[in-house]
Order: sequence, then structure tokens, then C-alpha cells
Amino acid sequence: MKTSARSALVLSTLLLLGASAAALGANSRVGEVATKTVRFGDLDISTLVGAQALYGRITSAARVVCRDGSMSMHECRARAVDDAVSGVGSTLLISIHRSSTARVEEVALR
Repeated sequence: MKTSARSALVLSTLLLLGASAAALGANSRVGEVATKTVRFGDLDISTLVGAQALYGRITSAARVVCRDGSMSMHECRARAVDDAVSGVGSTLLISIHRSSTARVEEVALR
């Protein structure tokens, strides 16, 4: 499945990590939001392998943009990944994300 222009546009501006610079603490001007472009035109996100590869790219990008800031690193990464996955709109990608989140929550409860 080829990625749609909408998905590419959404993901290229993904990882919106806050409504203002204060949420991140890293940007000096109010209204700036940290982003990192994640390209996935080379992936077929309708397959498990492609969606998993994209999820890996998204989580890696979240680690990069959430290094500094006033928000906790965990909270920042979780929000960034949530926003990016939602922005793509792939049901398979959403399923992978939910599965990953459920495993983390299960470990945290132990």
C-alpha cells in the first residue's frame, strides 16, 4: 500500500509535543513546537513488518526530541508517540502501539 499524501504530511509534522514552548522548555518563542520528520515512503505500512518499522522510527524520533524540556521525558515520549500514531491513522500501527503500551503498563504494575 502506498502512503497517502495526507499521511505523509501528517507524519512529517508529527511529534507535536505541546501547545507552547513552556510545555517543552527547549524553545525560546511561545508557540514553537519541537518536531522531527519521520519519513516512511519506503515502507508498506499495511503489512506488519512495515508498520513495526514505522513504529520503531516514531519511537526513535520521540527519544531525540524529548531529550530536554520541563515535561518528564517519559511523558514527553508517550505523548509524542501517541500523537504521531494517531496522525498516521493506520489501524495496524495503532494496534502495534496499543500492544506496546499494554506491555509497558503490565510491567509497571508488577
